[in-house]
Amino acid sequence: MNILALAAHGDDELLGPGGTLIRHARAGDAVHVAICVGRPNLKMYSEKRYGPQVLDRRKKQAEKVGRFLRFASVRCLDLQDEMLEQDLNATVTAVEKVVNEVKPDVVYLHHGGDVNQDHRGVFKAALVSVRGYRKPRIRRVLAFETLSTTEQAPAAPSWAFLPDYYVDISKFLDLKLKALRIYSDELAPFPHPRSAEGLTALARLRGATAGFRAAEAFALVRECVGD
Repeated sequence: MNILALAAHGDDELLGPGGTLIRHARAGDAVHVAICVGRPNLKMYSEKRYGPQVLDRRKKQAEKVGRFLRFASVRCLDLQDEMLEQDLNATVTAVEKVVNEVKPDVVYLHHGGDVNQDHRGVFKAALVSVRGYRKPRIRRVLAFETLSTTEQAPAAPSWAFLPDYYVDISKFLDLKLKALRIYSDELAPFPHPRSAEGLTALARLRGATAGFRAAEAFALVRECVGD
């Protein structure tokens, strides 16, 4: 199978569906990762916080993660930071191009109720790009949660992440955490949610919900069954 993970930033592909992508790769599936943000937005952030050098380092880290986990490809779409939702036409165009190239059977994308606007932008653009009548048909579309942003959404139905699809990552949790250390500047000490302890706690909770030692949870956007 061809697997496509659409991530706003380098590290989101691990924070969200990382263990599941490893599971796919180990099963022989071709895992393709598309990192959307590649250009800085210096109106919002300083060069030190998220300038060209930081983004260049992030691209190299994403490529290193791909090699380490034996992903089929890692693409950077070079879209501008903090603009994926605001400039939705550009995001749709870039995401559609990747979908046409990869021809995925399964797509993983950000949850639409995330407090990060770039994450929401990926979700909205992907909905346009993975419509159910596409040929070849995309079998399954799943939205993942991203610790430090998804759980920060308000307690309102339109924002809620309501998982209904669980993947056992018991054998791959340690490898996921090891790969995340490649993004050394993005991990934070506990009790920050984007920490090794925070990610482990979430994996244990999601696992216990479904009877696994560790799991990643998703919200099913669409599943198409047929020839």
